[in-house]
Amino acid sequence: MNIHDYIQKADGIVSNHFKEYIKIEQNVGVLLSGGIDSSLITTYVLAHYPGAHIFSMGTDLTKDKPFVELLTNQLHKKFEWVFLSEKEILLVLPEVKKILTTVGVECSSMQIALATGYFLIFKRAHELGVKAIVTGQGPDILFAGYHKYKGMNDEELTVQIKKDLILLETDKKRDSAMASYFGIRLLNPYLEEDFVEFSLTVPSEFKLKSGIEKIFMREWGKGRGLPEEIVRRPKKAFQYSTGLQKKIIHLHI
Repeated sequence: MNIHDYIQKADGIVSNHFKEYIKIEQNVGVLLSGGIDSSLITTYVLAHYPGAHIFSMGTDLTKDKPFVELLTNQLHKKFEWVFLSEKEILLVLPEVKKILTTVGVECSSMQIALATGYFLIFKRAHELGVKAIVTGQGPDILFAGYHKYKGMNDEELTVQIKKDLILLETDKKRDSAMASYFGIRLLNPYLEEDFVEFSLTVPSEFKLKSGIEKIFMREWGKGRGLPEEIVRRPKKAFQYSTGLQKKIIHLHI
């Protein structure tokens, strides 16, 4: 099969999950960073929930906001920007660390940064009465988005991705804990079991080639009409693109 055959399969799996989601949840939001994964899933959210809330966040160091604006302008949609001020970060840090400890996630600067961002965005979603949030978690591992994958051959890449699936469980545990604190349900289409299993059947050459990561996601996003700037945007980890990691290292003692 060629890459478009695989994309058609991926589209079917994700679309089927949204048909199930809509039976259960009506007041839904989506997290949008302006990267390929969240931008792509936002198109599916809006196709099934035209009135969905679009949430994005960042500090004064954010790299994400211009890309979020680019996509929402194209879609003619407004988005809820959650500004992560140093004052608010400091205010919620004790509760964030308490939740992480309770669910058994290490309180490293990376985990605290990620958890703090999600905590504050779920807090805002709760204030707006949102009951479920869709995320774009998963493809950085499933489709070789991280820098560490770039020096691997096809066989090594396949082995490493399978090893790294355990990291997705930590992501789910952390994010779900933050959402549950506010009574919000997380919907993770890319982390549904059938999608994860499908991703492992996609050939490595459709994931990483000539130093370009997540080829599959980029081609899928292109087919969904995403702006070229987002399709080509280099991978930037959330904790860095929002500026949260720097803030946490500066503030956290």
